[in-house]
Amino acid sequence: MSERAAAVEIHGVSRHFRTPEGGLYQALADIQLSVRAGSFVSLVGPSGCGKSTLLNIIAGLLAADRGRVEIFGRPLSGINRRAAYMFQQDALLPWKTVTENIALGLELRGVVAGEARARAAEWIERVGLRHFGGSYPFQLSGGMRKRAAMAQVFITDPDILLMDEPFGALDVHTRQRMETEALALWSGTSKTVIFVTHDLEEAIALSDEVVILSAGPGSHVIGRHAIPLARPRNLIDIRTDADFAEIYRALWSSLRQEVLRTRV
Repeated sequence: MSERAAAVEIHGVSRHFRTPEGGLYQALADIQLSVRAGSFVSLVGPSGCGKSTLLNIIAGLLAADRGRVEIFGRPLSGINRRAAYMFQQDALLPWKTVTENIALGLELRGVVAGEARARAAEWIERVGLRHFGGSYPFQLSGGMRKRAAMAQVFITDPDILLMDEPFGALDVHTRQRMETEALALWSGTSKTVIFVTHDLEEAIALSDEVVILSAGPGSHVIGRHAIPLARPRNLIDIRTDADFAEIYRALWSSLRQEVLRTRV
């Protein structure tokens, strides 16, 4: 299979969790999904519908009860070594400086400390953190921490970026700036992005395709929508574009029914 064809193939994946009462809750039911290599795909759906669970299965952090996941044509077994994960809460270690945090992923892969920190310094420049390499996480603003977190995942040069509501906790203006910077880092690469968000506008603004999941229990894919907006995109003004509004109305008509059905 050509690596440009599909980065991730999900075949009939289901997942249950045991409840505190001892029963079983079906989070995902028969998920079928193909993600083209090099594309930016967002997963949206009601709160509690299993978006993060699906992302964790793609990352290899959770095993499916049924079905299988293929990464560039190979069955996934264990941790997905071709992916990096950016969580909603950043993974910056409080006792390490920005430079040390960004270099850590390379060091864990066997890169000698001097080279890892030199490459981290390059990424510090790229994400706009010049003069903050020696700072500790508590000394950074929310947006600066997100820049450091993006450098953490990009420096390891993964084929797949898994992003779980990475900008959800930021104020709207900082979030739009971070979305713009994330697109700038991704643009021109061959990296595949799978992006979880509860914000339909964010999904449309960023993505090549938006995948809608149903309300749980037994969440499944109910819609896949290509986003025909030209790139590069001006994320500051894109939400006022007439084409954007039309796309939003079409997708919201599907998502609205699932939001009304949710129990969470």
